[in-house]
Amino acid sequence: MQADTARKYRAYPTTEQADRLTGWGHTCRAIWNVALEQRQWLYDQHRVTLNAIDQSRELTAARAEIEWLADLPAQAGQQVLRHLDQAYKNFWNLNHPAAFPTRRKRGGRLTVSLPGQAIAVRRLNKRWGAVRVPKLGEIRLRWSRNLDGTVRNVTISRDGLGWHVAFGIASGCEPKTTHDQPGTPVGLDRGVVCAVADSDGGLHNAVFISDRELAAKVALERRRARQETTRKRAVARTSNRARLVHNRLAKISARTARRRVEFAQQLAHRVADTHDLIVIEALRIGNMTRSAKGTVEAPGRNVAQKAGLNRVILDKGWYGFELALRNQARRTGSMVMRVPAAFTSQRCAACGHVASASRESQARFRCVACGHIAHADVNAAINIRELGTAGWAGIGRIRPSPKAASTIRGAA
Repeated sequence: MQADTARKYRAYPTTEQADRLTGWGHTCRAIWNVALEQRQWLYDQHRVTLNAIDQSRELTAARAEIEWLADLPAQAGQQVLRHLDQAYKNFWNLNHPAAFPTRRKRGGRLTVSLPGQAIAVRRLNKRWGAVRVPKLGEIRLRWSRNLDGTVRNVTISRDGLGWHVAFGIASGCEPKTTHDQPGTPVGLDRGVVCAVADSDGGLHNAVFISDRELAAKVALERRRARQETTRKRAVARTSNRARLVHNRLAKISARTARRRVEFAQQLAHRVADTHDLIVIEALRIGNMTRSAKGTVEAPGRNVAQKAGLNRVILDKGWYGFELALRNQARRTGSMVMRVPAAFTSQRCAACGHVASASRESQARFRCVACGHIAHADVNAAINIRELGTAGWAGIGRIRPSPKAASTIRGAA
């Protein structure tokens, strides 16, 4: 049985355990990079395709010769190769947004993955639990909720706030296909001023970073830039003060990301519980947030403005909210429908007239034909809901129905 849900806990390893986990994380990163380069080189030179089974044999042979590689549990190295296999499958899947696998940087997030058979979890008391890891012993974790299923895999990771343990759980619950309490459909519009607006008139927004944290972040980034410039000029190693600045920045980023995830999950929970049909725009967020700097021969235009827009879009967490919606929809039986985003922000929800002049600002919509006034994001959300109920939906590539297409052409 495959894992269908997850449980994440805050972990508190000892100093010795944390140092060893850090080394294991870098070892997993090295295995990923070497395995990826080996696959690319063999395919480019000899048109030979490797998989996890082939490379697991070579990994076993390398563990007998390399000490730091042998210190890593064998199951963790094999999990890295399996994840690389899955990354290739996701890339070749046309319905999956994943890009081609890339190298993992040293400054990235450290992770160590193990199969469920290699670990053991037990509850110590009301607030604490422990997970037994091979070669490491028991790691204490904060028991914030029950597992409620069979552990299929575990991932130990570290961010700016500390260590965490995430379990992949096979709950045995079948995904629902129908909603228990059918309600009216709802359209959701994701914006840069207001994170999410619904067709019922609700505006959902949150501040993920406070003014004090933002000022501290700007000051720390300037300080890091000065330290990096000095280090490059002197060709010196990173100092302890530079590491301290990096850790402070990582804490602010981790808190901001945690608030963003919490906002997306709570809003998705409320929407999926009250609506059996949820309609959202089919946005290509990766294309929307690409840099506009261009090349040396053909430099881009308005690069700074585009960079600012990219930061705002990523800060609102559009894609994370969509993932949270789909995850909650499996639990409630709601249907998440994606519709084309063309003209939804320029079309009047009252009369159907389409004009770019009607969108006076990011927050105000006033139809030049009928004079209808509404919040711009709410007006767009109503149009999105109407497109969804009219049958503008698809899986993967979206194809509008002839009836809906003629309706939009007539409104234009």
